[in-house]
Amino acid sequence: MPASQRTAAARTRVLYTGEKLTAARSGIARDQSLGLDTHHPEQCAFQALLALGYLNHGVDYDGPAGWHLSVLSTYTLTVSPRFERLVLITDVPDNVTGRLLRGPVGGSGLPGLRIEEHRGQRSYVLRHLPTGAQLVVTGNPSGTPAGARNKPYIDGLTTDTPLTSAEQDQLARVSSMSEEASRLVSGVFCRITTSDPHGRWAIGNWFYDPLKRPGWLDGAYRPAYRRLHGAGNSWELEWESDPYPDDLATALTDPVIGVAGAKRMSTADNLTIALGSATLRLNRRQKALTS
Repeated sequence: MPASQRTAAARTRVLYTGEKLTAARSGIARDQSLGLDTHHPEQCAFQALLALGYLNHGVDYDGPAGWHLSVLSTYTLTVSPRFERLVLITDVPDNVTGRLLRGPVGGSGLPGLRIEEHRGQRSYVLRHLPTGAQLVVTGNPSGTPAGARNKPYIDGLTTDTPLTSAEQDQLARVSSMSEEASRLVSGVFCRITTSDPHGRWAIGNWFYDPLKRPGWLDGAYRPAYRRLHGAGNSWELEWESDPYPDDLATALTDPVIGVAGAKRMSTADNLTIALGSATLRLNRRQKALTS
């Protein structure tokens, strides 16, 4: 792709993701698409697994809710998907990495995620052993894990430690997910910090409404109940609080930033996103406001 075309695509991507231009340029796909859903297959599988942890809170603590990844909603993040890795840009990379990783004796965190290297003072390169996918958590606005390799500041497992039996058991309890469903669910995670440049919708990291529209829940309830469950091609996402269901549906189907091929199917009481033969039903349970 000519540099001018890549830059133009990156400028469009920035409008929705809030990335710096250098970070967005690194994610533009070879086909000139914005690249939020153009990944190695192992990256898509990993991001769907990460989404399962992030989108489960308050239920089923023997499953993904027990990984406690929903706490990522409370951090300021910019999600920057690339073809060969997923990048999370944050002002507190040590804290975010610590939430993602299990400790030396177990605990919460994404099963199978390991520290591959720590670079400089602001970047962690992580590797997911079961899928082989890479995750970068960095404080660098470009998303590049810059700096010399050195000892990590947090006490997490490294790639020298193979998958434990406890992690194997946790992953074995996760329902199978079809390739198209994985693309949808991965697409949800890749859009948790996106917003419409014209102010029509915003996701707000499942924590708040960036558009400050009236009639929504008070922040004291966050992170609130949420549950992503299903199997194969059929999945359902239930939640309380932010975001608006229509915002999420639009983010997934928007002609510019949406998942290619994803379509909205709506009835009076059912909002579903379809991708091929896979479906993701969106079911928000609104709690009454308190005075």
